[in-house]
Amino acid sequence: MSIKHRKYSSYNEYLKHQSKKLDIGVKNKINKFMPEYFLNNVRSFEKRISKFKKDISNGKVLCLGARTGAEVVAFRNLGFEDSIGLDINPGKNNKYVIKGDFHNMEFSNDIFDIIYCNCIDHAWDLKKLSKEVDRISKKESFLLLEVDHLINKKDKERKKLLVRESKYESVMWSNFEEIEKEFKEFKFVKSFPSANPCFLAIIFKK
Repeated sequence: MSIKHRKYSSYNEYLKHQSKKLDIGVKNKINKFMPEYFLNNVRSFEKRISKFKKDISNGKVLCLGARTGAEVVAFRNLGFEDSIGLDINPGKNNKYVIKGDFHNMEFSNDIFDIIYCNCIDHAWDLKKLSKEVDRISKKESFLLLEVDHLINKKDKERKKLLVRESKYESVMWSNFEEIEKEFKEFKFVKSFPSANPCFLAIIFKK
């Protein structure tokens, strides 16, 4: 079964759609987007990121699709002091996350030791994302992913997320092997259950 994609009329439409998520989440007062929920979100990410710690070395961290920056703070709290986030819409006056598109990042080559992302299902093109992550990451760097949205032929309801305007998933897959093929610039190290039961944690190395 091949990877499934949301159909956008253009790349600009994709960017416009994805940038709405934070603003709509705040407007609708969804907990994970609200300032008063931020510390709870940090604690959740600390548990999730801790499961990667024994397999990676310290270094400069970039969190992709980091929204308000809870995962950035979690990395810093766990000893990865040189951590920053990037998001298409980080909101106003974000201390932890800079605005940017993870398909076209305004970073120099070979500067990050660790790339973390839990939202590759929001990507326009996984192959393009992999090449861009490869460009900005150092030799022997780590790519840490948390992935969900495994689908199968019978999973009609989940596939519907790719056509709903109120949802932001833009790509889905049926098995890990499909993901591995998209990130061919990196070598698979291991996978294990995330501390968040919705996700599978995956470690790749450059």
